[in-house]
Formats: sequence, structure tokens, C-alpha cells
Amino acid sequence: MWKTFASLFIAVAVAMLGIGIISPILPLYVETFSASGLVIGIIMGAFSLSRGLLGPFVGRLSDRIGRKRFLLAGLGIFALVSLCYSLAGNVWQLILVRIIQGAASVMVTPIAQGYVGDITPVGKEGRMMNLFYSSMFIGVGLGPLLGGVLTDLWSYHAAFAAMGILSAFSLLLVAMTLPVDHVRVKRTQAKHQREIIPLRLIAKHDAVKAILTYVATRGFWRQGFNTFYPLFAVSVLGWSASQVGYIMSAYFIAGGLFQIPFGFLADRWPRHPQIILGSFAAPLLLLLIPFVRSFTGVMAVVFSIGMLSAFSRASILAIRTELGRSHGMATLAGLHGSAFASGQMIGPVVCGAVVDLFGLSVAFPFGSLVGVLGSVGVILWLKRAAKAEPTLAPS
Repeated sequence: MWKTFASLFIAVAVAMLGIGIISPILPLYVETFSASGLVIGIIMGAFSLSRGLLGPFVGRLSDRIGRKRFLLAGLGIFALVSLCYSLAGNVWQLILVRIIQGAASVMVTPIAQGYVGDITPVGKEGRMMNLFYSSMFIGVGLGPLLGGVLTDLWSYHAAFAAMGILSAFSLLLVAMTLPVDHVRVKRTQAKHQREIIPLRLIAKHDAVKAILTYVATRGFWRQGFNTFYPLFAVSVLGWSASQVGYIMSAYFIAGGLFQIPFGFLADRWPRHPQIILGSFAAPLLLLLIPFVRSFTGVMAVVFSIGMLSAFSRASILAIRTELGRSHGMATLAGLHGSAFASGQMIGPVVCGAVVDLFGLSVAFPFGSLVGVLGSVGVILWLKRAAKAEPTLAPS
């Protein structure tokens, strides 16, 4: 078990490092095409379009035929599409590149999560899934720092090349170390085919609705921040790409550091209070962003947002893993990724329109409002789920 886990952990961390490299510089790169705030939002959100559409179906298919082949295909596309950023000549080509890369990501992170769910022992859902989740946050957290430095030292294209190289390395690691799983999965599914719940019924489950509401609204305000804070920091505060990279890394590093201990808490303490505290407090801190102008202050605020997000997310992931045993691990991971991608797709576009109308600083309180409203929905769905299924109630 641990050999498989370690292989997935390292491969996904390296792949996410590649993705994180371009997060602080892509809005700045898109701006060189003379794009408006709305167009920048569309390009940033295009990545999530294919994720939102394909996530549930790719996850469902991998629950039936296996995981490894999807991981290899996704990482291979990642490596190839990284080169296309430098080759794009206009905003439409950039949109296409983002859509293709989004489709590749559906074959990587949700599938890897489904694989981890398959090998997770009962009673350790929180610690195992959150330990794995830390690999993504560590990778994405260190990526913006590296991307900002590469851009300041050389160019945007150096960062794009680094993303491709890291994706290729992950591809080789998975190909050489991850056990082939499709035969085992086929046999397992043959025995339990009738137990698999139809997708339409899964989406109607109150706990699933809570999970999807949580990740969709979180994707909205997080991607809105990721898209427009680099522009705010450069144009208003006069910071460099490297400084922006540090800021963007703070959120993910906090998530990577605290995801593991909070995963243990999710297995030991009542989960609903943890979800309530983290899901409300994290977006509320966005209200401070336009007013904090010191580098240290912004780092502290963003780090705190990442920590509080990890606090609520740990319990959300534990609930999702428990449900995955009866509803399909990768199916739920795919739905999770699809909802998050939908928020990521809509967030930059809507925030871009808000920025064009009211200015850069308004994007952050607007994102905070969406996050708080989403948290209200999460709590309501979780209460309904607990009444219907006592096993999901706080213990």
C-alpha cells in the first residue's frame, strides 16, 4: 500500500509543481496580448471548462476500467501542451491551450485521488486522503515561487518549459513505479456492479450536495483571487513577479503543511464544527486584501486563508472518502473536481466583469461574499444529510 501511495504522492506533487509554476505569471502573460479584465478571466477560466464537463465521466469510467492508463494519458498531454503556451499567437489560441490542459488535469488529480481512496483503510479516511492532498498543495505551493523567479531571471517561456519538463518526469515516474490496476478493478467491479449507484442519484445525495457547494464556491473566490491579485500587486503595489510568486505560494504552502494534522483531527473530532469554522473564516479574510499593503502583511493574510481552508477541507475530504466506498471513489473525486472547476471557470469571468466595472480592488470583497454564501449552503446540506443518515452526523 505505502509503495503505491508514495509513487502517487511524488508523481502528483511534481506534476502540481509544474502547474503551479504558471499561476502567478499567466495573468501577466495574458496581459501582454492587450486583453481586458473580462478576457483575462475567460482565459483563466477556460482551463476549468473541460474539467467541469469531463470530470464526472472520466472518474466514473476509471472506477470501471482502472486508473493507471488515465494517469499516463493526462501527464503526457500535460507535458505536450506546456510547449503550446509559448507557441500561442493570440488569445483564442491561449483559450484552446487552456481547454486542452484542463482536460488533461481531469485524468490526473481526480484519478489519483480515486486510487488513494481504493487503498485507504476504514477509519483512516481523514488522515490518508489529506496526507495525499498535501502533495498537491506542496507542489502547487512551491510552483508559483519557482515560476516568478524563472520569469524574473529569464522569461515567461522559461516557466512554460519548466512545466513541461516536470510533467514529463511525473509521466516516467508513474509508468515505472505504479502497479497496473485495471485487471484488479475489473474483477472487483464485476462482483459489485449492481452496487454502483447511478450518477444522477449520487448528485442528489445531501452530503454530496454539501461537498459540491463547498468546492464550487471555493473555486470561485480562489480563482478570482489567483487571477486578479497578481495584476493588483504589480499595477497598484508595484511588486515584481517574484514577490507575486511568494504571495501565491503562501496559500498552498499553508494548505500543504496543515492538511496532514487536520486530516488526523477529521478522524478524531466532530467534523461539522471544523467545516463551519474553516469555510466561513477563510473567505472573510479576503476582505482585508485591498487594505493590507505590506508584503509581510499580505503573506500573513494569505497564509491564514490557506490554513483555515485546510481545516474545513480535511473534514470534507474525509466525508467524501467514506461516501466513495459505496458511490465510487473516482466518481466522487470527479464530481468534486468538476464542481471546483465550474467555480474556477465562472469565478474569473464574473470577477473580470466586476473589475472592468468597479476596479481591481472590488474583486476581493466580491469573492468573499460568494464564499460566505456558499458556506451557508454547505451547512444546510450537511444538516439535512445528518438527519437522513446518522452515520454522517457529527460524533
